Amino acid sequence: MNASMAIWQIKTDSRDFAYYRKWMKRRSFYAANYFSANGCNLLKMKQLALVGDIDAIRCTLEKSVHWYYLEEKVELARLKGD
Repeated sequence: MNASMAIWQIKTDSRDFAYYRKWMKRRSFYAANYFSANGCNLLKMKQLALVGDIDAIRCTLEKSVHWYYLEEKVELARLKGD
């Protein structure tokens, strides 16, 4: 994935959400809540995704939006001090 494609968009309904959640987990994308519980700044993570520094998935589930981030990229950004 190149820098301009750092954020993937997924629109789904509740029937297909379980499939996409498993798909994301297999590829090491974890929910924003996971990173928040581990001390990450979610606003900063979203900004890094918007500029292409970390990979993210914006999952729209009916009327709610869930963010998922690639664990490896988040850890690298954290180590660099971003």
